[in-house]
Amino acid sequence: MIILTLLLGIYAQNNINELLKEWEIQIEQSQIESQQTFNEIVQYFKDEIPKQYQSRFYRMYGQYIFYGLENENRIDFARALFYFKKSSDLGDINSQFYVSLLTYLNLDGSYNIYKNLKKESQLYRYVKEKYQSVSLIDLYFSAIQGLDKSSIAMGYRHLKGIGVNQNCSNSALFYLPVLEEFANQPIKAKYINDNRQVAKALYDSNFYMNHELDIFGHAQIFENLNLITYDSATEVKQLAYSFYYGLNGLRRNYEKAYQLYYKLYDQLNDKESGIKVAQMNIENLGVGQPNYELALEILNKIETKKQEFQGKIYNALGYIYFKGLGVSQDIVKAQDYFRKAADLQNNDGQFNLGSLYMLPSTIQRERNQAKGVQLIEQAAATGHAMAQYSLALILLDGVDLFYSCDLAASLLHASSSRGPWADTLKIANYLFQQEQYAQSLSKYFEAGYTGFNVAIQNAAVIMEQNDAFYYDSLHFSDVQNRLNNDPVFQINGVYDHDPFGYLYSDYLQFVNKSTLYDLLQLDSFGLNGVLQYRFLTQCAKEKEAICHMKLGDYYYNGKYDDVDFKQSFLHYKKALEGQLIDAMKAHVYFNIGLMYALGQGVNINRTKSIEIFELSINSYSLIPILPTSAQVQVIDFLVNLYKQIDQTGIEQFLDINYVELILSLIDTVEECLIRNSQTIVNVSVASLIVFLFGWRLKLINQQN
Repeated sequence: MIILTLLLGIYAQNNINELLKEWEIQIEQSQIESQQTFNEIVQYFKDEIPKQYQSRFYRMYGQYIFYGLENENRIDFARALFYFKKSSDLGDINSQFYVSLLTYLNLDGSYNIYKNLKKESQLYRYVKEKYQSVSLIDLYFSAIQGLDKSSIAMGYRHLKGIGVNQNCSNSALFYLPVLEEFANQPIKAKYINDNRQVAKALYDSNFYMNHELDIFGHAQIFENLNLITYDSATEVKQLAYSFYYGLNGLRRNYEKAYQLYYKLYDQLNDKESGIKVAQMNIENLGVGQPNYELALEILNKIETKKQEFQGKIYNALGYIYFKGLGVSQDIVKAQDYFRKAADLQNNDGQFNLGSLYMLPSTIQRERNQAKGVQLIEQAAATGHAMAQYSLALILLDGVDLFYSCDLAASLLHASSSRGPWADTLKIANYLFQQEQYAQSLSKYFEAGYTGFNVAIQNAAVIMEQNDAFYYDSLHFSDVQNRLNNDPVFQINGVYDHDPFGYLYSDYLQFVNKSTLYDLLQLDSFGLNGVLQYRFLTQCAKEKEAICHMKLGDYYYNGKYDDVDFKQSFLHYKKALEGQLIDAMKAHVYFNIGLMYALGQGVNINRTKSIEIFELSINSYSLIPILPTSAQVQVIDFLVNLYKQIDQTGIEQFLDINYVELILSLIDTVEECLIRNSQTIVNVSVASLIVFLFGWRLKLINQQN
């Protein structure tokens, strides 16, 4: 009987461990199936949560709430923080990261406390500064205990001086241990290096592109397709790419990627897929047993004039001979192939050849550190993660290159952004595509905290354009009522803390409960705008053009601060130094032209304004039927009209200048359209409508 009881206990423990593992994966991927798994686990814990599971379970439940998996329309930050704190107190380093994140964003309730306090009060000063110190302490302890994403976040904080003094040496100290772990393991090094291919896809996954690919639909159709046709090749290749890199909501799966690439090469002789098949055999990815003979056969067989493909082939052949995979090791031959790849601008070839030059001299080759550094620099400039890491080490040591701590720390930051923690950003992009804005916002919060500039930018845009940030979930005054309906809080053993006192224990030493409750009852606060402004300012420091454009708009319209045309003008100018899509560029040019025309933040310069209006129209014409010169004259006319109305008022302007206005409009438009007879009729009709509308407005004004 005792043995049977023990066996049943072991079985139950294994079962719950498997359930927790499954639930953790579902939470990380933000899968809706996590709701069912959660219900199953709660059934196991219906009477009590065993101590060995408490830390992990509370943290996962906090994530479950934080990622919007409990309720897709609401994210209850107060309850999520409650469970993160419980888990953190039990030693969970992941929870320390989330407590730090929520505190840094003022989602710990501190904002709606200090926002309603007198600035000269002791409580205001305490709460205002408290969140930064708490955030830093939790993040620091999590980082020194080995949580990679906390180390990355600490490295980013020191790199940019966020809440701490800017210090590149401290930044490097946090980045290096994380990257060393990956650099010294081939498969992990492959992971961060290959993710440079994904970097552009991640960066381009903003809110101004159409996402038409139904990746799950294609997965169901093409994953087990035996016969691939040329018509279906594009979709199959996209699916293989998504499996290989873990994109578009799919988990990374090398086995499925290999199967699809092999079919594409075997059935359609697709050269790109053939190179991928060879590489995956060489690197032992997605194959039961690597087939070096097949890899060598494919690489020698493929004939291509495409520089990109040929560079990959030479680099792969170099790796085969360098490692002696299925052939006798031949360093000279390997170096020759790496050189050929490097000459074709293949950054893997540049990095491998540069690394060979950095190694000690042998009978077969000579050491050439200067040449090695030059090649590694070339690879690093293309975004090669391992080259960036290696160059950072060289810069930190000053080996045959000037010492530069700042540049080294920046390179370590760039290299670290290729690690597995980038999966959070991939999932955030996918959730946004699925119009799950609240869930994607939480993922962007997390990714932005670890230094992904595009995530910071996207979080700001989501809060501005989508209804994803719910104020009622931030009100802590009724957290007790919300917890009373919480299935986990109802389980025996969770009532060891009063939730209000537990969340605000440090604030209570400054005020009594009733006063604090009164503060928390206040319903109006602008945390949404504060966070938007913070994120935009942060990513504008990274020279992100869209963020500068948004800040230009905010200062121009006085959205979160007083109107400041000079600041607006500076941000618009910086936006034009970066990359903007045509419609955004036209918007920025137009506003700058308007500022020159009206003297907003700059001296009035009519000639300059007309030149910039033309740039705006050339970037994105809103009236394509009119020639550019005509559009510029119409805009210039309307701007001057606006200036007169602004000075005299609409009523006085209509009384004095209406007929002159219409005649001037007709003369201006006819002059610029005299050679474009197709549009004269349209303009004439439009002028007549404007005339009649204005005349009617004038009559109404006289009657009044």
